[in-house]
Amino acid sequence: MNKPLYFGPVARPLFGMLHLPLGASRQTGILICNSWGTEYLRTYRGLRELAQSLSASGFPVLRFDYGGTGDSGGDGRNSHLQGWVDELGFAALALRAETGCSQLCLLGLRFGALLAQEAVATGIVNAQAVTLWDSPPSGEVFVANLQQMDLALNHKRSGERRVRSQLVPPARNELLGHDWPDGLAADIAKLPGLRRDLPGRVIFVSRDRIPPDSVESIRLPDAGHWSDVERIHSPWLPSTSFRIVTERLADGLK
Repeated sequence: MNKPLYFGPVARPLFGMLHLPLGASRQTGILICNSWGTEYLRTYRGLRELAQSLSASGFPVLRFDYGGTGDSGGDGRNSHLQGWVDELGFAALALRAETGCSQLCLLGLRFGALLAQEAVATGIVNAQAVTLWDSPPSGEVFVANLQQMDLALNHKRSGERRVRSQLVPPARNELLGHDWPDGLAADIAKLPGLRRDLPGRVIFVSRDRIPPDSVESIRLPDAGHWSDVERIHSPWLPSTSFRIVTERLADGLK
């Protein structure tokens, strides 16, 4: 069963979608932390499918839009990193209040994995588990990858135009067609990749990256192709990986 809701600050409400089990709920609620920009668009349908898979296994699940994105309030031109981290705290409170779950697992995809780690490490969210799906090696690498893709995409589009005067230079506060406020790159670049100071259980999920031996991991059969400009508008729907992750979390979380 799905339930839409708004939560958080009245002046900048956040939109979320609860996915509730039809039968008895587990003690652990799962908060999905999505990625940014083009990756948010690519993965929207996939994360909905993942949320439904998790709820079918008994987990109450909440996925939501960060402020200034999707159906949440706010202006994307005023977005900043700490605001998004704080919003994970609001989302965690909403998930607990709506479902009564006694434990929490943050499941972060790509940029969402960096945000999830920051929220838990700084005490914004008290979570018993954090699942990091294709987490970038660092915030700096994530930003550099986006910038490289932006250049490659602009070059590709330039080659498709016959008249040079038709070319439009990229906007200063825009990246891959999405708002990119001043200072955001520098703040994201400070985020570490895999943090070793997180309390509770940490599960690293990837096909291409292998974490240190001391970190629990789930090796996936599907690649994300996050750096491939040709797939920038292709839906991310690794159904086999969804099943594997759902089964692993169902086996290890209450």
